[in-house]
Amino acid sequence: MPTVVVNHDLPIADALDGRCEGLSVVSTSSNEDTVSALSDAEFLVCSSGGWDDSYLEGLGAGNWVQATSAGYDAFPIEEFRDRGVRFTNATGIHDPVVAEHVFALAFAFSRMIPEFVTKQADRIWGPRTEVSVELTDWTDRTVTVYGLGSIGEAIAERALAFGSDVYGVKRNPAEYDGTLAADRVLGSDELYDVLPETDLLVAIVPLTEETRGSIDASVFEALPDSALLVNVARGPVVDEAALLDALRSGEIAGAGLDVFETEPLPKESPLWDRDDVLITPHIGGRSNTFPDRFAALFAENYGRWQKDDELRNQIA
Repeated sequence: MPTVVVNHDLPIADALDGRCEGLSVVSTSSNEDTVSALSDAEFLVCSSGGWDDSYLEGLGAGNWVQATSAGYDAFPIEEFRDRGVRFTNATGIHDPVVAEHVFALAFAFSRMIPEFVTKQADRIWGPRTEVSVELTDWTDRTVTVYGLGSIGEAIAERALAFGSDVYGVKRNPAEYDGTLAADRVLGSDELYDVLPETDLLVAIVPLTEETRGSIDASVFEALPDSALLVNVARGPVVDEAALLDALRSGEIAGAGLDVFETEPLPKESPLWDRDDVLITPHIGGRSNTFPDRFAALFAENYGRWQKDDELRNQIA
C-alpha cells in the first residue's frame, strides 16, 4: 500500500486520511520521525518552511514530494532531479486567500483600523471630523502588482473590482493571459516606470537571485511618500534595512508585511514598534479551508501518479 508522510503544523494528514483509496497516511512532527518514516513511504508532504535536507536520506527514484506552498525556493530542486524524485508545488490553491489578505492589510491602513481598535478599547468615539480627512479609498488609485503568477492575477482582479488603476509586472509579459490590458502588463525592467504613480505596491514574486532584495532603497525613493508596500511574497524580496530607512524618513507611508528575512520575526526587530507597519505571521495563504483545499490538490495528483501521468504543478 502506498504511503504518504505528512510533516505539517496544520491537520493536513486528517484531511488526507481516507481521501485517496489505497493510500496510507503517516503524520510526523519531527525531522527524525520524518526521515525514519520515509524509508517505507513513496510520498512526502511538507511546507517550504518545514523542509530539511535530512529528508533526502529517505528519498530516491520514483518518490514524490508535494509542497503545501506555491514558493519552492527552500527545496533542493536540482537534487530532486538528480535523484529522480518528482516535486510539485501548490500553485493555485492559495490565490483567493492571499489576495484577500493583501487587501485586509491595505484597507487596515486606508481606513485607519488599528487606530480605531485602540480607541474602541478605550471607549473613545471620534473625533469624526479630524479623522475623516485622513481616511482614504482605493477608487482611481494605482495598484502595482509585482509578480503576475496565479496569486498576482487574483490580486489584480480584486484591485480592478475595487475601482483601482492596476499595473502588473511579469518577467515575460508576452506570456500573460489574464484580466489586465496588454499595456498594463510590464516587464521587470519597467517597474520603475510606474513606481512614481503607485499608491500600493504588492510584492508577490517568487524568490530568485533576480528578485532577492529587489524592493530596495531605489524603489522606496521612486514611490510617492503616500504609498504603501504589502509583501506577501518571500521576506528576502524586500531589503528590510532599506524599508526601515524609508519608513523613518517618510519616503513611504506604511508597510503590511506577512513575510520577513528571518522568520519568526526576531523580538528585537524595530519593525514591531512602528505604528506604520502591520505584521502578520506568514499566514497570508491560510484559512480554515486550507487542509481541504490542499487535500483536493493532492488527491488529483495521486490519481495522476497512479496512471503515471505528469503531475499538476510538476517542477521536477
